[in-house]
Amino acid sequence: MISDMTKGDTYKVLFKFSLFIAAGNMLQQLYNLADFYILGRYAGVSAMAAVGAASNSVVLLINVAVGMNMGTNVVIATSFGKRSMQQVKNGIKTGMLMATVIGIAFTVLGIVFTRWILLVTNTPIELLEEANTYLQIYFYGLVFLFLFNIIIAISQALGDSKTSFCSLIISAIINIILDIYLVKYRNLGVKGAAIATVISEIICLLFGVVMLVKLLCQMDGTQVYKYDFKEQEKIINESIPAVLQRSVIAIGVTLMQSLINRYGINIMAGYTAATKLFSIVSLPVMDIGNAVTIFTAQNMGANKKSRVKEGILAAIVLDIFFSIFILILVFGFGRQIITFFISSRSNLEAIEFGIRYIRITCVFQIIQGILQVYNGVIRGASDVRGFMGSFTLNLFARVACGYALAYFLGLRYIPYAWPVGWAVGLATGYMRYAKLFQNARTPTVESKNNR
Repeated sequence: MISDMTKGDTYKVLFKFSLFIAAGNMLQQLYNLADFYILGRYAGVSAMAAVGAASNSVVLLINVAVGMNMGTNVVIATSFGKRSMQQVKNGIKTGMLMATVIGIAFTVLGIVFTRWILLVTNTPIELLEEANTYLQIYFYGLVFLFLFNIIIAISQALGDSKTSFCSLIISAIINIILDIYLVKYRNLGVKGAAIATVISEIICLLFGVVMLVKLLCQMDGTQVYKYDFKEQEKIINESIPAVLQRSVIAIGVTLMQSLINRYGINIMAGYTAATKLFSIVSLPVMDIGNAVTIFTAQNMGANKKSRVKEGILAAIVLDIFFSIFILILVFGFGRQIITFFISSRSNLEAIEFGIRYIRITCVFQIIQGILQVYNGVIRGASDVRGFMGSFTLNLFARVACGYALAYFLGLRYIPYAWPVGWAVGLATGYMRYAKLFQNARTPTVESKNNR
């Protein structure tokens, strides 16, 4: 249901909202792992490698879809905070039509240029046909992916994170069932995996549409839905930095992977296993930052800067709680989880590096959590420059520090590059936040009681 984040207890509002986002994203990560497991187990290593070869193109497309998602939810959440229901409805129609047009355009371009894309990315010849098959089918379902992401953006902008969670549960269950049926029992390999993905996206989209219609029925029905070029401009202005952010992150990841690759297969395996684990355990603090974005956008629209400051404190407290929990989990069970990905008998070097990486990054996880909070505030306040500056300096510092540590101190110290990058990004983000909110006062007890 629609949730007004400009009222009520900030701790409860942020915890409830971020919990469903984190649970949904964690579920998505887990079913992606299950997807690869089924493919590798029943279709062989070559099929798994072919999907891996196609993944770079898929990640780029997902970056665009998620970028539009982030841009749309900030614009709609701000209008919702202002109580401008006409602008909210205009933003919804504009976002949906933009997603449809861009999705169709990418589908056509993707189908036409699939083989060329794979050749440009140096896909091995022996994997080319399978990778081409996977991408061709994936592109046919691209418009559904874009539309689903916009529906998630709209529902979250209105304070509803349950819709995305329920949709992802349905998608995960259908995808895994279809994967097993098409890959294991019908022997369709990568073709079966791609078909399973597209079908699950379509069903997920249909469910999302039904949930969104129910959500919109709660709104005042006197306004009509219009395509608004001003809203289009706002969405584009908010989306481009988000797309660039994810693209710069991909470049940073590639550069760090290139550094790790110098140390051989065992270290690469340990690093891969550890980063997969970290991408899962860090989801709660990442998604608290996403929740803060919507919270900030709604409250900025309602001109409640002081409540945003209150939300920052609540988010940091939640980050501390989750960071301690993650730390206990990693130090207690990190070795067992790493050895799930890597055989403990033959790859001791890989395991030790993986454990060292995950422990160091999780010890300093709270820095990343606070960074995500301030970046969420900056993004929710539509400060495009500040947001881009923070994440760019974060990645630049991480890569530069990683290469410097490798050169002067050696492999063991490379994991410290991550907290250094987070600290630089946090310092930049905080300075930008301080400038934006320098005149905002922390809410008094009386003002809290009046809400």
